[in-house]
Amino acid sequence: MHKFWLVFAQTATICLAVLFVVSTLRPDLITWNTRGNVVTVKEPPTEVPARAAASFRDAARQAMPAVVNIFTSQEVKRPRHPFMDDPLFRYFFGDPQDAAPSAGRAWDRA
Repeated sequence: MHKFWLVFAQTATICLAVLFVVSTLRPDLITWNTRGNVVTVKEPPTEVPARAAASFRDAARQAMPAVVNIFTSQEVKRPRHPFMDDPLFRYFFGDPQDAAPSAGRAWDRA
């Protein structure tokens, strides 16, 4: 019984592989039942009315309701993170207050 199953599985695998190769390389050799598969192609009209060229003004007018302007009149202070009081943490990660761009690093001077 075990040999019968092995022969059947190998035969089915080889048949499926042959079917795949033939259907990929030479699909014209296999006739498929195409009843019910109807493709309708509609061509666009030959004359398409020309539209006026759109300007940035039209686009801006259409997008204007989505434009938002946000401004503040007061600076909000956030509490300092507790790790920032640790000198070891500041040594490795720096102080974000001192994150101003430095004008003269050693590797920039070369």
